[in-house]
Amino acid sequence: MAITVAFLFLQACTDQESDVIEGATTPTEMVEETQPELTAEARIQFAGDILLHPMYTGSVETARTGANTFNFHPFLEHIAPYVDGDLAIANMETPVDVMGGNQDLSTFPMFNVPYEILDALIDTGFNHLISANNHSFDRGFSGLVATVENFERAGIAHTGMSVDIDDFNTPTILDVNGIQVGIIAYTDSVNGLEPLLTEEQLTFAVRRFRSDTLDDVPMIAEDIADLRALGAEFVIVSLHWGAEYVNAPTDTQVQIARALSEGGADVIMGNHAHVVQPVEWHYREDGTRSFIIYSLGNFLADQTRITAPSIDAQINSEWGRTQYGMLVSLNIVRSDSGEVTIDTAEVLPTLTMRDFSGDTLRFVDDVTVLPIFNGELPEFVANDGVRHWGSVAYDHLNNVVGEGFIVGSPNE
Repeated sequence: MAITVAFLFLQACTDQESDVIEGATTPTEMVEETQPELTAEARIQFAGDILLHPMYTGSVETARTGANTFNFHPFLEHIAPYVDGDLAIANMETPVDVMGGNQDLSTFPMFNVPYEILDALIDTGFNHLISANNHSFDRGFSGLVATVENFERAGIAHTGMSVDIDDFNTPTILDVNGIQVGIIAYTDSVNGLEPLLTEEQLTFAVRRFRSDTLDDVPMIAEDIADLRALGAEFVIVSLHWGAEYVNAPTDTQVQIARALSEGGADVIMGNHAHVVQPVEWHYREDGTRSFIIYSLGNFLADQTRITAPSIDAQINSEWGRTQYGMLVSLNIVRSDSGEVTIDTAEVLPTLTMRDFSGDTLRFVDDVTVLPIFNGELPEFVANDGVRHWGSVAYDHLNNVVGEGFIVGSPNE
């Protein structure tokens, strides 16, 4: 059935105007005039890549508290008050402590990051991670297994990596305030590291798809239908896909996202570009709507090493704005008819900054994620240069995401 649904709407989605913002126009006749009584509601949040670079002074080294111990809480303390979802999801871009005891930490291109990042994410408010991405195989199958074991040890759930076929076939369906939420995750690349796994391991380690063709839409639509058949009332599809460092998805990505929405996905959670891309409502043929996030961008990262020249480049050019991110919040509701829909969607712009002076954060080169309201960073950030950077970041995100989704003041 799901395959049929996907094919029925595939051509319709292909024929749509490919411009993301134009394609997101809301038909007024589709808006419900009455609000049915709610029987359940939940708040779901989405954040982008958690991407730590151990060898760069501005990230892991500033979190070091001992030879093999770290504290990442200050990295997230200023964004933590706004991570308040019943379900709060982030993309864990890298393997975690694969050797145990934070031994043999490594950076790009084959990562291994400290265990303590998990504690910090949990204490910030995140309770679910996406683990299928192009770095899933960085440390081979043993690294994948160790990362999954560390998620379990920390007490945070995840979707993406699987340690055996039974794990692969066990669906993620969560009870979120009484609403059954299904999650499934795919990646279009593992950076060519397939030879590190056996043929058998490759069949279950992560779900794969191709983001440059529509041919895999039926397969994903069938997985969505399976989640629905198992009781999921609301389905989130995470896609690790597309080109890096560009501000918009390809036409094919737009077609895939809209086709999957027609096939039953309520949210498309896009990752991998490391920069923010547009979000949009997609109104289905039956009048219901889904929410598409083409790329959440980085959430916590030091990808450009946040040097003074790289900050200048991010302020004055369109390329590589890897320190800009967003926290997306959706309120979902179940009406008395039993239908679960998205009621509201909002985007909080964020900036991961570095303190060059040591007079704003703990010390020189410290890193933290900051919210941006109405173009302004928190008041404690006194440095004029950093405040200007925050203003530029806000304007950029407003232009890319769409001002209709951006949160205003902290009280809104």
